[in-house]
Amino acid sequence: MGEVDLLVVGGGFAGLSCAHAAASRGLRTLVLERRPCIGHSPNTTGLLVKEVADLWDVPRRLTRKIHGVRLYGPSLRWVDLQRPGYFFLATDTPAVLRWWAEEAQQAGAIVRCGCGFRSAESDESSGWRISTSQETLAPMKSRYLVGADGASSSVARVMGLGQNRRWLPAVEAEFEGIGDIDEDRLHVFIDSKIAPGYLAWVVPGVGITQVGLAANRPHPINLNAFIERARRTFNFDRAKLIGHRAGKIPVGGPVRPIGRGHALLVGDAAGMVSPLTAGGIHTALDLGRQAGLAICDHLLDGGREPVAVLRGALPRFYWKHLLRFGFDHAPPPNWSIDLAMRFSPLRALAQVIFFHHRGLLSLEAWRDMVWRVALGRG
Repeated sequence: MGEVDLLVVGGGFAGLSCAHAAASRGLRTLVLERRPCIGHSPNTTGLLVKEVADLWDVPRRLTRKIHGVRLYGPSLRWVDLQRPGYFFLATDTPAVLRWWAEEAQQAGAIVRCGCGFRSAESDESSGWRISTSQETLAPMKSRYLVGADGASSSVARVMGLGQNRRWLPAVEAEFEGIGDIDEDRLHVFIDSKIAPGYLAWVVPGVGITQVGLAANRPHPINLNAFIERARRTFNFDRAKLIGHRAGKIPVGGPVRPIGRGHALLVGDAAGMVSPLTAGGIHTALDLGRQAGLAICDHLLDGGREPVAVLRGALPRFYWKHLLRFGFDHAPPPNWSIDLAMRFSPLRALAQVIFFHHRGLLSLEAWRDMVWRVALGRG
């Protein structure tokens, strides 16, 4: 394909959502993915919140419901958190991404793997002349360019757009055969020595168990140390390591500028990730779709500039930025974490963070937190 309306760089959640929306509305859409296939070594645990399940019909065979969070302190004492009617979806993440790619292709998008973005030059007649990593592939033309190529976005760097400056290194291992694990809980560990500034986790996924952590730089990531700690809670006697993954979690909020002219960033490339919880899939899907629709309106009907549309839809993360600042500069000592977990206010705050995705300032979230504190529930 030599000329397209929209070129999306990156075949992750944000890029595929954008491509699906654009192709569904009639744009000639091409997705470039540098990896050999969609879903190859994804840099995410792949948890979907209930809000995603309510809006996107992910096939049931690719997911498994989890109804609560088990929150562990440094001493490994724990509390269970859940909200009636709420759930998370553990996923077979590579398979989910392949399914999303198939949906985009059925809508009319073309997906080309093993082909990375290299450069873009302005072409007054058609937008951009794009060069790729496939030397045998002639430069292509695109009227609009979307960078959905991760936290270290090549599109952002080449196009002079905003880049992620604050991020957490993360690593995760996949196991088969871990025993003595409650599969209806996300197992979340707070420990300022093992994972300062963030969390460690054990997620009973679809056919596997995912064990990982992220931490503030320059603290070294020591997954083996966390696995040894997890052995005190779960049975690893028959566990078999089947894979590793690692990546960067952007925690600085939306980058600036998010776009310019006929170029735009979405997903991790745009910093569309919660600075506190590092959740980004819901936002990636939502704003990726909004970007695709805005580009269609602009190119086909003379609508508003997509950059302006998306800029107005970006989350502010005000309180989450403040909490992130606190974790970055004054991580709580482990003794204080264990002490705080005995009292209702911390459990109520954790309840809000895990189960209210409308934000810490939403009326619903505060009503729930005050109610739980008043009743001493956790």
